[in-house]
Amino acid sequence: MRLGFLIRLSRELRGWTLRELEERSGISNALISQIETGRISDPSWHRVVKIARALHLKLDRCAKCGK
Repeated sequence: MRLGFLIRLSRELRGWTLRELEERSGISNALISQIETGRISDPSWHRVVKIARALHLKLDRCAKCGK
């Protein structure tokens, strides 16, 4: 599954708008939208962590890629 799809699904399951996730994560809603739609397919780890924390998602580092 794509990262953007998982972020969008988690956000929508919580009933949050892009602006709500922006407020909770500190990442602009425009950037979150680009990640969700796949326009940015490889966002920085720092941004992924901020979004995941805001959504209360657990992150596991990939043993193969180090991320």
